[in-house]
Amino acid sequence: MKKLFVSAAVMSAMFLASCGGSEVCDCSDMALSVAKEMKDIGGDMEKMAEIQEKYKADMEKCEKLGEGKSDEELKAMEEEMKGCASAKELEEMMGM
Repeated sequence: MKKLFVSAAVMSAMFLASCGGSEVCDCSDMALSVAKEMKDIGGDMEKMAEIQEKYKADMEKCEKLGEGKSDEELKAMEEEMKGCASAKELEEMMGM
């Protein structure tokens, strides 16, 4: 179950590449925080729900930032995200 939520965090991070401007790294930072917290809880479903609720507004904000963007804009934001320290750490953490 823990892997499921960590995988969800990774997928969120990939989607969060759609966050725009200076907010790209903010979204990446948040995704890393979620992944770290999920990793540390050992599959506790109650704690997982708490973490999801804790970051719900931030996740929605990042998702909305990607709405209406062209494929080229999304690709450029994804490339920008790859330059964020938190994105690199998340990739290492997930073994990507």
